Amino acid sequence: MLNLFRRNHRAEVSDLYAEGLSQWSIRKKLLVFLVPAAVCILMATGLILNIFSNYYIELAIGRSSLILTLAQAREVESLLEGCREDILSLAYRPVTRERLRDFMEASAAARGALYAEAVFVGEDYERQFAFIRTDEGVEEVPADVANKARNSPFVVSRKALESAPGQVSLSDLTEVYYQPTGFGVAPRQRSLSVLRLSTPVAAPGGGVSGYLILSVDARAVRNVLSLYNSNRSPLLGFSRTTENRQSIFVDERGWMLFQSENVDEPARPLSVEEVKSNLSGDHGKPGYDGAFRPGPRHEAFWRILTALQQGRSGMERSEPDFGPPKLASSEDFVGYAPVRFKESGASEALVVGGIIFVDRSLLPRAAEFGQINIMFLTTLGAIVSLAALIVVLAGFITKPLARLAEAVRQMRHEGHLHELDLPDSDLESASLKRSINRLIAAVLSKEMELKVRDERLRSVRAKEKVPLIAPRSRKGLDGEKLEDLVGEGPAMLRLLERLRKVAATDADVLVIGETGTGKELTAEAIHRLSARAPMPFISINCGALDENLLMDALFGHVKGAFSEAKRDRKGAFLAADGGTLLLDEIGNASPRVQQALLRALSVRRISPLGSDEETAFDARVIAATNVNLKELVAAGEFREDLYYRLQVLSVSTPSLRERAEDIPVLSGYFLRLAARRMGKGELSLSRGALDKLEGHPWPGNVRELKNCIIRAAAMAERDLILAEDIHFEDEPAIAGPAGETPRPEAAAEPPSLDAPLTGRQRKALRALLEHGPFTRQDYQVAGGDVPQRTAQHDLQDLVRRGILEKDGRGPSTRYQIRHRSEA
Repeated sequence: MLNLFRRNHRAEVSDLYAEGLSQWSIRKKLLVFLVPAAVCILMATGLILNIFSNYYIELAIGRSSLILTLAQAREVESLLEGCREDILSLAYRPVTRERLRDFMEASAAARGALYAEAVFVGEDYERQFAFIRTDEGVEEVPADVANKARNSPFVVSRKALESAPGQVSLSDLTEVYYQPTGFGVAPRQRSLSVLRLSTPVAAPGGGVSGYLILSVDARAVRNVLSLYNSNRSPLLGFSRTTENRQSIFVDERGWMLFQSENVDEPARPLSVEEVKSNLSGDHGKPGYDGAFRPGPRHEAFWRILTALQQGRSGMERSEPDFGPPKLASSEDFVGYAPVRFKESGASEALVVGGIIFVDRSLLPRAAEFGQINIMFLTTLGAIVSLAALIVVLAGFITKPLARLAEAVRQMRHEGHLHELDLPDSDLESASLKRSINRLIAAVLSKEMELKVRDERLRSVRAKEKVPLIAPRSRKGLDGEKLEDLVGEGPAMLRLLERLRKVAATDADVLVIGETGTGKELTAEAIHRLSARAPMPFISINCGALDENLLMDALFGHVKGAFSEAKRDRKGAFLAADGGTLLLDEIGNASPRVQQALLRALSVRRISPLGSDEETAFDARVIAATNVNLKELVAAGEFREDLYYRLQVLSVSTPSLRERAEDIPVLSGYFLRLAARRMGKGELSLSRGALDKLEGHPWPGNVRELKNCIIRAAAMAERDLILAEDIHFEDEPAIAGPAGETPRPEAAAEPPSLDAPLTGRQRKALRALLEHGPFTRQDYQVAGGDVPQRTAQHDLQDLVRRGILEKDGRGPSTRYQIRHRSEA
C-alpha cells in the first residue's frame, strides 16, 4: 500500500508539474530553460575555440621549426655536394704538388676556412704530399710528419679503396692532431676536426694512380647551423632570442657531434657540452673524443634517430629528454631532418647524419593569454545577443521534426524500411511524414524490382557461354618444350622459371607434389630443357612393382640369373644412359631397393642381377614423390642418406588450389582435347559451370579436373556444358525421388562406413568388406579402375582418419578396415 501511495504521489506531482508548465508562456520557458543552457554552450564554445586556436598557433610554430630544420639539412647537403664537385673536378686531371697547393690557396681565398686539408696518396712514397690551411696561409706537411699524425691523412679508408673513379666517399667526423714541430714557420700544435672526402684518381693508361683527399673543416658545417639559429638567418621572419633554440648534428649511429653556437664566433671549437648536460650516455667515439651518445633511457632521442636512419623528417610536439634547459611556460617543438650525401651523380643519396632542432618557444603561451581577453569580451556579447534571439524564437517548433528525424534514424539502425507511424503535431511535420512514407514505398517497390531483375540476371549469366581461354604460346625453343605444362598464374610461372634453372644443371632432382599435380610432366620438361634431351627418358614407377620386379626393372639381369632369364636385360639405369631416369613414387621403395639405389647413385655404377661385374652409367636421376620423405625418414621408413642423395635440387609442383587462376585455361585446354578425341566438334562451358569448377577444392588436383571435364564432355548432349553437367569424384550418389540417397546395403555396412566418405571411397570399401587385408592394387580394382596415385591419396586419407589400419611398407603394404571398437 505504501509503495502504491508513493507511485500515485509521484504521478500526481509529475502531472501537476506538466500542468504548471502548460500555463507558462513561450518567452518564460525560453528564459528559464534555454538562456542558461545557451550561456553554458557559448562559454564552452569560447573555451573550445581557445583550445583550437592555440593548437593551430602551435602547429604553425611547429611547421616553421620543421622548415628551419629542413633548410639547415638542405644547406649542409649543398655544402657537401659542392665539396664533392670540387674534389671530382680536382681529380679530373693528374694531381701534382703545385696544383694541389694552388687549389688550397684559391679555395681559401674564395670560400674561406672550408677546407682544412688537401692530401694526395700516390703509389709510392715520393707521390704522397699533404697541405693544411693555417691562419698564416697554406702549409705543406712533410710526409714523415703526416705519417706520425693522429688519424694520419695518408691512411686511405677501406671505403675509399673500394670506390671507382668518379665516386666520392665521406668519412665520419675525425679529430686530426699534428705534432707541434717539424714544419711551418711558427711551430705549434695543430688540431683539426674534419670530414674527409676521398676519391680515386684515374691513371692516364687506366687504373688508379692514387687517392685524393679533401678534409672539410667541421666548423664550417657547424657555422651553417649557427647561422640559421641567429638573427641573420636566411629564413628570419621576426626577431627571436637564441637562448631557447639549439641545433644538434648527429651521425647515423646516434653520436652527437656538435651543436650550434654563437654565429659571431665562427672559429669556436666544436662542442656538445650544453646539449649533454644532465644526460647519461657514452662519451667519445673512435676518432673523435668530443662526441656524445645518449643512453637507452632517452627514448625520444632514439625514436628520432630511428626516423633519421630511415630517411624521414618530421616534428615532435612533446618535451624531449635532451636539448637546452627548459624555460618556464615554454612549449617544446623538436624538428628533425636527415642529411644525405651522394657518392656519385648517378648513385642514390645515403643518409650520413641528421639535424635535430629543439625550439622551446614562449609564443603559444603569450598568444593564449592575449586570446583569453578577446574571447571573454566576444563570448559575453554573443551570450547577450543569443539570449535575446532565443526569446523571440519558439523552441517547440522543432520538436516534431526532431521526433521524425529520430524515427528515421532508428529505422536505419534496424536495417529495414517501413512506413513511419507518428502522431501529427502540426501541418509541416505531418506533410513531411507523408512525403517520407511515399518515398519509402517507392524505394521498397524499386528494391523488389531489383531483386527480381538480379535473379533473372543470375539465371541468364549461369547459362552464358564463356569464351575458352587458350594457353598462350611460349616463345623460343624452351617455350615449345614446356607446352605440356599449361598455366599462366604466378605459381606456374615460378615453376617454369625453376625448371629452366634446374635443367641448366646436371644434378639429380627430387620432384615433390601432391597426387595429380603433374610430377611426371615436370620431369619430362626438365629432360627436354636439359642437354640430355636427344637421349632417352625412362620412367619407372617404384610403387607399381614388387621388390624383385623393381630391382630387375632398375638394374637388369644377365642371361641365366634366374629361371626365366632367357636373355640379358639392360635395366632402366643402362637404358637411360646419356639421358634421364625418372623414379616415380620413390617413397614406396623397399629397404633393399633403397640400399641398392643409394649405392648406384653414390658410385654411378650398377651390377645387373646375376653378374659380378659393375657397369658405369651416365643418367640423370629424377625422383618423384607425393609423400613427405622427411616424415618417412623420421619414422624410419626411408633412408636418410638416400634422401639427401636424391635432394640435390628440389622442385615443388603446386597444387591446383594454389593456382586457382589457371582453372579457366586448364578447363578450356582439357575441353578442346576431349572434344577432339571424342569427335564432338566444338564444346563450350557456361558461366555457371566455370563458377562451379572454380569453387571446388580439387583434392585430386589437375588430374581430377581433367577427369571431370572429360566426364562432362562425354555425357554432354549439347555443345554448351551447364553447371548441372559438372560432377565431381567426391559427390554423393544422385538422390532418389524422395530426396534420399538409396543405400540398399546400408544395414550390412560396418560402423566405420558411417564416416563422411567420397563416392569412390565408399564404393571400394563396400567391395572390400569381406576381403580381409588388401593391397593398393585391390583398392584400385574395387573402386572401378581407380588411378594409382588417386588410390594412394585415398588410402593415406583413410589411414589418417582412422578408418583403415596400415601394416608393412612399400610393395608389401596391406590395409584393413578398422571397426569402431578398435578406433
